[in-house]
Amino acid sequence: MNIGLLIGSCLTASLSPGPASLSTIETSLRYGKRRTFWHTLGLGIGETPHLFLALYGTHWLTVHVPYALQLIGFAGMSYFLYLGCGLLLRPRSSLPASVGVEGDALRLFLRGAWVNFSNPKTIPWMIVIIQAAGVPADQLAWSTTGVFLLCTLGSEISVMSFYAFVGDRLRVRLKDAATIRVVDRVTGVLWLTLGLLMAWRLFTSL
Repeated sequence: MNIGLLIGSCLTASLSPGPASLSTIETSLRYGKRRTFWHTLGLGIGETPHLFLALYGTHWLTVHVPYALQLIGFAGMSYFLYLGCGLLLRPRSSLPASVGVEGDALRLFLRGAWVNFSNPKTIPWMIVIIQAAGVPADQLAWSTTGVFLLCTLGSEISVMSFYAFVGDRLRVRLKDAATIRVVDRVTGVLWLTLGLLMAWRLFTSL
């Protein structure tokens, strides 16, 4: 298992524009970084069931359909490159309109949990990350599960805490079109880098 690539993949996935990052920025813009802590905690809890399903689903594929993992790896590589090119060529100029939500801790926690739990892309992304980082899926071990959860949840909570801090500090500038375009372009470079790393790993394993 390549721990560095696993952490890099998780950080890149968390940094990418999506429901979790946009919801975190919106919450921080509305309520500040302290109240956004509850939202971030909910994001981690909401993602946990998907992580277990992805890890043990990969184990089943390894045993019963071993070639499927290579196909998933190529699909993930292609999608990463597609996302990177799209963000570089077509960066956004505005964030989606915010949705009204009351700012008490329980509501923010439940909202964060639902954002990640209801995201249909979470399990496919986790399977691709498992494949890219070479997480051993041919056997089930608590050590593997622990490292995987630590890297994925640690990356998600760390990145979302960073987004909350940025949103709190730059409430006005994050609404600026130029700033949003810069964020998208930087994220695009990260996706391209991850896609190229995946391509190198896949082609060297053939």
